[in-house]
Amino acid sequence: MGRLWAQRHGWDFYDLDALLEAEDGGRRTSRQIFQEEGSSGFQAREAAAARTVAPRLAQGAAVLAWGGGTVTNPAAVEVLRPLGTIVHLDDDVEALYQRILRGGRPAFLSAEHPWEDFQRIYRERTALLRALTPHRVDMTGAGVEEGVSRLEAFWATVTTQ
Repeated sequence: MGRLWAQRHGWDFYDLDALLEAEDGGRRTSRQIFQEEGSSGFQAREAAAARTVAPRLAQGAAVLAWGGGTVTNPAAVEVLRPLGTIVHLDDDVEALYQRILRGGRPAFLSAEHPWEDFQRIYRERTALLRALTPHRVDMTGAGVEEGVSRLEAFWATVTTQ
């Protein structure tokens, strides 16, 4: 949705996970980096990617897709928070779980209790996002086109204030 939004508005688009992977030389996916380096190693790389993209974001209109766990990374949040409007795109927890499993079980979900782990992580991250930004758009049941339409409607309310 972020890529489509940016394209429609003539804005630049960045994906924090893709930037992190590029800074690793494109040798590994973000999931592989997390699996091999653990949470602290991954977060250090994520914060570095945030510092790299920050000057580009400060130059003008752009969309940055945060990684799912970015909100749990204080160093990355500190860099990114002052650079623009943060919008929490929320969805049904079951839909998010199914979406994340399409790429295989990520390292942060146990083999024994992946659904329970995901629900706990969802609750934690949602609480952090709600504390970070008042801007939330419900994406429940929306495909990409419908999601962008919902985001358009929301954005119209933000830009007219």
